[in-house]
Amino acid sequence: MRALLFPSYRGSGFGHIGRCLALAEELTRRGNEVAFVLGPPHADRVSTAGWRVFRPPMQTMKAASLPRHWLNKLRNCLIPVQTHLFFSDLNFQVVRDGFHSPQIVEQEVAWELGAVERFQPDVLIGDVWMLTSIVGRLAGLPVVQIIRAAAHPAFPCLVWWREIPPQVCSPDVRPVFNPVLARWGLPPIQRAEDLLDGDLLLVPGIPELDPLPSDVERTRYVGPLIRSSRAEEELPECLEVLSNGDHDRPIIYVTVGGGSEAVRRLNLLPFWEAAFCETDWEVIVSTGGRPLPRRWQPREHFHAFPWVPGPAMIASSDVVLFHGGYGTMMETVRAGVPSVVLPFHTEQEGNGRRLEQSGSARVLAPDIADLHPLVGRWQGKTFVALAGHRWFVHPKQVREAVKAILDNDRYRSNAGRLRSAQAEYAGAPLAADILLGWLSSPH
Repeated sequence: MRALLFPSYRGSGFGHIGRCLALAEELTRRGNEVAFVLGPPHADRVSTAGWRVFRPPMQTMKAASLPRHWLNKLRNCLIPVQTHLFFSDLNFQVVRDGFHSPQIVEQEVAWELGAVERFQPDVLIGDVWMLTSIVGRLAGLPVVQIIRAAAHPAFPCLVWWREIPPQVCSPDVRPVFNPVLARWGLPPIQRAEDLLDGDLLLVPGIPELDPLPSDVERTRYVGPLIRSSRAEEELPECLEVLSNGDHDRPIIYVTVGGGSEAVRRLNLLPFWEAAFCETDWEVIVSTGGRPLPRRWQPREHFHAFPWVPGPAMIASSDVVLFHGGYGTMMETVRAGVPSVVLPFHTEQEGNGRRLEQSGSARVLAPDIADLHPLVGRWQGKTFVALAGHRWFVHPKQVREAVKAILDNDRYRSNAGRLRSAQAEYAGAPLAADILLGWLSSPH
């Protein structure tokens, strides 16, 4: 069996690619052949790891780019370089990903059909890439979508924990896609999530964190799609004492990810120092690849590293403080560790709110009143997101949120309940079982 994977990649994060890699590794282990359609910034990383990668040509990438003044506006508005970005749905992702005209959509689909012709796959697997279903229909191939409940095409609801502020206005994606869909004899769409439909939909989570109606069609839960921890990923030598239990201090692990542009532009180390240096906790901070400042001096019980092995560190911690990204969220669920979530954008906040709803986390997010409209024009119409330009929490708030979790056993208990729930799903092995079984049966 040959599978061609289409992860979303233009947001600079690694979550969609990481899920596809987890499934690709399992499929390859079973003797199947896998390749990726992937551009920068992560194509080199995936290719270096040994995977075959079809890279969009530069002219296609340039066609999907905006003129410089629009590119700057997009950088300031839609790519989350601010402290927080609030958007209402995946129509905003269409703008971010560069699908600005029917001609660009047509050009990118044509190139991807060429990649399909070269690789000759038996199935296309998408993860929130807007063109996968279109390419599959035109190529006459089955399409499998990896999809979170919030973006499920039958029940999309990215913002479920509050009303969408009236000033938020989603871009209208219909004028971009529907003209070419009509020429191809495909049905029109009303919203971006309609593009994520498929013949089989795999939810990379559990019902407690990705709730869907029980009668949803063509949809299967598979559990966390995260890559297996490698044996060589051990804690740094100076932190070995934390993993063997020879300590009596709570361990707090702080990580805000390394994939997104927003994270790389924020130097939060002074903030974590202010929040934790006067506590009696062991605090480990990962800067997500950002080098430590030259003048930074290590402190007793406060450790900072550009990188630490996340799964090993999470499993050794009493509380994890993170940004709400999918990978870290699922690692905390798998380890049964409670968390504090400081989200940088809406999707991350949704992850944190699900954990908070389960009783295993606390969310520290900005008040909508503190966010400011970001207005853009696209297809001749106005769209509006909301953004914060200042760091939205005080060190004391973070310290108190962590203390509240440490002082209340119900957080650890509820995290343990999620751990038990996810153990009923095998993740990538289950996804591979479902996929291969589905492909071998009439459909």
